Amino acid sequence: MDHLKAGDTALIEGIASSQYAAKRLADLGFIPGMRLEMIRPGHPCIVRVNGTCVGLGGAHQASIGLSPLKV
Repeated sequence: MDHLKAGDTALIEGIASSQYAAKRLADLGFIPGMRLEMIRPGHPCIVRVNGTCVGLGGAHQASIGLSPLKV
């Protein structure tokens, strides 16, 4: 996620984390195929996924695989 700027969008490709963390992220809407929008980059960052804004620390950011979308 470090390469995304505010307003950039990406598709979630997968989650590489413990089963508990992956389930927690999935419960928040971080599911492969979902669109993610960067609201505020940094550590923590704020992203919008499935209509909800979520703050993510560095470890969770690193565990989410993304494919950038061209607008």
